[in-house]
Order: sequence, then structure tokens, then C-alpha cells
Amino acid sequence: MRRALVVAGCLLLLLSAALGWSWQQWNQRWPVGPRYVSQRVRVHSGMSMAALADTLAERGLLRHPSVLVVGARVTGQSGRLQVGLFHVAPGLPVRDLVALFTRPGIPPVRVTIPEGLDAGQTARLLGGALGLDQVAFLDAANRAVGEQWRRRNDRAGLAALARLDSVLVFEAVRAGRPQPRCEGYLAPDTYFFDEDTDPAVAAGRLVEAQFARLDQVLAGPRSPAAARLSAHQLLTLASIIEAETSRPDERARVSAVYLNRLRLGWNLAADPTVAHALRKKGQRLLFRDLECDSAWNTYRVTGLPPGPIGSPGLASLEAAARPDAACRAMFFVADGLGGHVFSLTAAEHEAAVQRYHARRDRPGVARR
Repeated sequence: MRRALVVAGCLLLLLSAALGWSWQQWNQRWPVGPRYVSQRVRVHSGMSMAALADTLAERGLLRHPSVLVVGARVTGQSGRLQVGLFHVAPGLPVRDLVALFTRPGIPPVRVTIPEGLDAGQTARLLGGALGLDQVAFLDAANRAVGEQWRRRNDRAGLAALARLDSVLVFEAVRAGRPQPRCEGYLAPDTYFFDEDTDPAVAAGRLVEAQFARLDQVLAGPRSPAAARLSAHQLLTLASIIEAETSRPDERARVSAVYLNRLRLGWNLAADPTVAHALRKKGQRLLFRDLECDSAWNTYRVTGLPPGPIGSPGLASLEAAARPDAACRAMFFVADGLGGHVFSLTAAEHEAAVQRYHARRDRPGVARR
């Protein structure tokens, strides 16, 4: 009996010591050295509390995984693990770790990409918002465009991409810096990204969204003139429309003017394409700029340029596919009031240009 009492007492002492140690580990912050830093930990869908404990231990954020697993089970929090990204300070008590991972994590970052941005502007916007590597983003987007065309087994798209690549080599030499092949393929929209989003993941989302919009537009009705354009050409035309006007009531008319010119074999003579070639977006063009040697100079090169000049939104894509059927205009010019004047003849256009210059140069009139 005495022996049994001694054994029972020893077991009770061991149990008390284990419980005391566990309670200490559960509640007390443990000391950490200078090499320990705060880290971000991602909890994936389906991840168990045991897997999380192992991850925290491997990264030096938890000493004893079993304490976290048992403690979460005893407190009824094993099934409350949240999915997301979490900011974890070193040395946290296990109790605080369980509380941290059973509450929502770091909220996603909201990023709005406006219509008409070029690829470089989009990369800079995302880089500033998410801290991602801009070069890595553009490289990943370039690859994603090719992957999308290959996935669709679209020979016309792949051929257009091959032609674009060959032109970009020349343009890189002329301009002194490379242009990305993903131009126009980065869908403008509002996105929610985690702060640690990989550049390739972000690029894939934007490219996939733009292809989804292209598919949507191509599945609907198109004018006979637009139906003769490939998907890549439609995207290119839409990017020019996007650069020319932001007014919903004008997009289909601008589209009609350019398709009218294409039908008659005229040069598009679109200022935004020259601005893109010279990296003078938003700047005033000079007459000598219209002589630049570039495949995007639509004053010198007949037809559409080899690729888009920015990322169009859905409205401009729809306008490219469905121009204003009643519009026979061949010209348009800014009216100085935020819109445009559309003209059928060169004489009418020249008169509209003169009115615009007079309004623009009039003292006290804001220039637009």
C-alpha cells in the first residue's frame, strides 16, 4: 500500500509539474535573441493546427508544437483556424499565438488599376502598393500572355505575338529600352491582393482577366469590319480608342472613324500611337515627332500597329467590336471642352481644328 501511495504521489507530482510547465508555456512570453524577427505566416485552406504548429516551430516562432496543439484542443479552438496572412512577432506566448490565428489575418490590399495605363505604369502602381518586383512582374506577364494564347491553341494569336516580338527587338534598339509584349493585356480593374503576393501570381490574374474580357467580347455580335480583325488586333484598336476618349458616348464613334480609315486603306494617323512610340504619353506632340521611325507611328505606317499601346477597359473593347454603324466620319479633333468634333470631309475637319486652336489659345480659357 505504501509503495502504491509513493507511486501515485510521484505520478501526481509529475502531472502537476507537466501542467505547471504547460501553463507557463501557454501564458508566458519566452525570451528571444536579436536574430529573431517578426515574420509573416500564411495559413492555407485545409491547414490543421498541428501543421501550423510545425510551421511556427520550423521558423523559430514556437518552441513546443505540442503545447499549441493540446492547448487549442482543450480551449475548443482547434477548428477555428483562419485562412490568410498573419504578422507574427517572436516570443509570443502560445495562448497569444492561438488567439492570433483564430482571428482574421492581415486584410488584403485594394489596388485600382485605371483604364489606359501602359504596362510600365501598371507595374509601378502594383510595385508601390504591394512592394513587388516590377521587372519580375513584367517578365511574368510577358510569359502569361504567351501561355494564354497557347492554352487556347489560337494560331492567329500566337502568330501575332511572334510578329510583335520581332518588332519589339527593333523598337528596343531604336528607343534604347525594351517594351513589354504584355502591353494591353493587363486588365484595368479593382483587385484585392495579399501583401506578399508573388509577382507571377499578380501578373497571371491581370492577364487572365483581360483574356476573359476578350473572350466575352468575341462571343458577342461584331460589325463586319470588326469581325475581320483578330483578337489581338481588336485589343490593339481598343487600346487606341481608350487613349483617344474617356467619354462613353464617343467610344463607338471613334471606333467607327478608325475602322472607316482601315476600310479605305488610309493611315490611322492616331496621335496616341506616336506618343507611345516616343514615350510622350500625355505630352504635346511636335510635327517632327510625326516623322519618327517606329512601327507604332500610324502617320507613316498603314494599318493597325503591331500591338496595343495601353490596357483598354471593357467599354473600349466593346466599342472596337461594335462601332457606331451610322458614323461615316473620317476625322475627329478635340473641341476644347472635353469632347471631340467628328467630320466627314477634310475641309470640315480643318475648320474644326481651327476652332479648337482658337478656343485653346483664347486668354482665360482652360486648356484640356
